[in-house]
Formats: sequence, structure tokens, C-alpha cells
Amino acid sequence: MTDHTMKKNPVSIPHTVWYADDIRRGEREAADVLGLTLYELMLRAGEAAFQVCRSAYPDARHWLVLCGHGNNGGDGYVGARLA
Repeated sequence: MTDHTMKKNPVSIPHTVWYADDIRRGEREAADVLGLTLYELMLRAGEAAFQVCRSAYPDARHWLVLCGHGNNGGDGYVGARLA
């Protein structure tokens, strides 16, 4: 079994809790600054998340992506589609 702790996996980052309203506001601000729609921002986030996972696990042949609803679910769907 593989140990995926911070010590063994440098890709892992500490977990932080954010309020949903703060995230929504930050996403809108980021999209505005970049000249993107929220949908385009979601596509970029999903692609970036997939690239990080792919870099961390280059030999993985099968992926299981579990995500909730809302924009984070959309990011996860994009990543799953790329996998």
C-alpha cells in the first residue's frame, strides 16, 4: 500500500477550510482578472488538477474521481474526462 502523507508525497498540501461565499467571490474575481467566464475558469481548474494528479502518478492506468455537486463537481468532471 502506498503512503500518501505529506512526508511521502510532496504534491499534497495542507488542508484549509474556506467559506463557500469567499470561494465564489474569489472565483468571480479571478475570472474577471483573466477575462474568462466562470465556465472557462472551471475548465482550466479541472485541467490543472488533472495535470497535477498525472504528474504525481504517471504510471496510473485507472482513475476513480469522486466529487460533489456545484463548481467543484464540474472541476472534477473535467479532470475525470481527461483521465
